[in-house]
Amino acid sequence: MKIFGLLSLISVSACCVVSAVSAQPYLLDVEAATRARKAVALGDTRLKPLYERALRDADKLLSLPNPTVIDKGMTPPSGDKHDYISMGRYWWPNPDTPDGLPYVRRDGESNPELKQFDRDRLGDFSSRLYRLTGAYLLSERPEYARKAASMLRTWFLNPATRMNPNATYAQMVPGRNGGLGRPEGVLDTYSFLEAVDAAAVLERGGYLSKKEMKALRDWFSEYVDWLRTSDAGLGEYAAKNNHGVAYDVQTVVFALFAGRDEVARELVEGFAERRLRPQIEADGRQPRELARTTAFGYSVYNLTHLLDMCTVARTMDIDLYDAADGAIDRAIGYLTQFLGNRDAFPYKQIKDWHGVEQTFAQQLLRASNLKENPEYRRLYEQYRSPEEQKRALFILLNE
Repeated sequence: MKIFGLLSLISVSACCVVSAVSAQPYLLDVEAATRARKAVALGDTRLKPLYERALRDADKLLSLPNPTVIDKGMTPPSGDKHDYISMGRYWWPNPDTPDGLPYVRRDGESNPELKQFDRDRLGDFSSRLYRLTGAYLLSERPEYARKAASMLRTWFLNPATRMNPNATYAQMVPGRNGGLGRPEGVLDTYSFLEAVDAAAVLERGGYLSKKEMKALRDWFSEYVDWLRTSDAGLGEYAAKNNHGVAYDVQTVVFALFAGRDEVARELVEGFAERRLRPQIEADGRQPRELARTTAFGYSVYNLTHLLDMCTVARTMDIDLYDAADGAIDRAIGYLTQFLGNRDAFPYKQIKDWHGVEQTFAQQLLRASNLKENPEYRRLYEQYRSPEEQKRALFILLNE
């Protein structure tokens, strides 16, 4: 193979022998959850309302049916409903043709037709897993773990409902590319990071058997092969913006989970030169993200992926945070000047400034956890808001 050479020849069966040890969470901070649980037990009046909110939210998920790719009301071009399919988010019917084909792009404007496909279902799956796994870590209540384990079985293991390990039809665009997906579709499966962390937590708690964990590792090893050999996967690897970063992060995590450490190490060791230096300017701007109609949002989005990679690399005893002459701190420094100062932002942000600002505040805390920075913590405390469930759970699992 052009990029990864002989590494792509490693067999699924061989890699699964390597991964005989228990998996570990790569992004979930189990120690932070333990600290929060103990603080609540000791009567912490700030965390207790957030804790109770997180558990109430998890309780609502217990009775919901498990999401699965076969629930969609249409069938992919393969004829197999087990194949994941989604549509490009910003593509709309062509106003200049009778049948609306081929679709045309309207950056930053989401087409509601997306709901006909699997993307929202995958989002629900990952969001519920995160909330249930988080609630289990906070409370140690077995009902949350059992529900999360059943969701993993439904999506990945049950022959009647499992997803095939590919994203061949992800983010397809009607009227283009013969119905196949695009490299950008690989970004959809970033959501599986929650699945890998959930599996690690549930295995340690005894809620997934060794046989089930081996089957999950097999699934992700097959998906790593698809990422490294398919046209879509290779196209995403070659991307120069947030898509390339996201490709690296998920491929590293999935490879580590599957026991294919050499694949992960190759990507991590080349990350600074391949991603950080080309994407972040001397003044901290991220030009490829700033070119979008939601420039602040995409800059924060890419920063989130970069911090994800730093966090995962730490589990491999590799420190990326200060790599490329402090590129990540430069990127953060550029964005902090616009907190509470939207009018000063010289690029487009056509929607959701407040939501992005909140997400950026979260990333400031994560950055400070990677490398202590009192100013980042001060800004996080100033701008963070726990009013939404997702942000409340973030506080409990990260502070």
